[in-house]
Amino acid sequence: MSVKKIPASTAEELTRPVWLRAIITVAFAVVAIFWQQETVTLLKVSLAAFFVFGATAVWDYAKVESVPQTLRGALALGAAAWVISGVTVIFVSTTTAAAAVAAIGFGAMGLAELIGGLRARREFVPARDQIILGVVGVLTGLGLAVGLHLDAHGILGMAGTGVIIMAVLLLISGAGLLHDARRGRARTS
Repeated sequence: MSVKKIPASTAEELTRPVWLRAIITVAFAVVAIFWQQETVTLLKVSLAAFFVFGATAVWDYAKVESVPQTLRGALALGAAAWVISGVTVIFVSTTTAAAAVAAIGFGAMGLAELIGGLRARREFVPARDQIILGVVGVLTGLGLAVGLHLDAHGILGMAGTGVIIMAVLLLISGAGLLHDARRGRARTS
C-alpha cells in the first residue's frame, strides 16, 4: 500500500492554522497542568480562552480552499460550539457548571471533527488527523461529564489530559505539514 502524500500547496495553506492551534493547545495544557492554587476564576478564564482562541484556529483551517466541504462544514459547526462554550463558561458560577460547559464544548468539537474527518478521509489526507482529534475530544468531554463533581483542579486536570494528547498530535501534524510544504518549495526552486 502506497503512502498518500499531502500536496505541497495544501500543506503550505494548512501549516499556519495547525501551528496556531497547536500553540493555543500547548498553552492551555501548561496552565492546566502546572498552575497551582486553581480557582473557579482560573478554570473559567482558561477554558474560555482555550475555546475562543482554539475556535479561531479551527475556523482558519476550515477556510482553506483545499479543505473539502464535508470537513469544512463540520469544522465550522465545531468552531461555533467552542465559541458558544467559551462565552458561556465565563458566566457560570460553579465548578460543576464549568465542567458541564467544558464537557459539551469538547464533546461537540470532538463529534464535529470525528464526523467530518470520517467523511473526508479518502479525498483529503489531513482529515485523518481530525479523526484522532475527534476521538480525543469526545473522550475528554465524556471524562468531564463523568467528573462533574470534581473541584477546579480536577476539572483542569481532566481537560488538560485530553488537551496534552491533542497538543502532541497537532505538533506532529504541524511538523509534517511544514516538512511537506518545504519539500514542495525545494522542488520548485
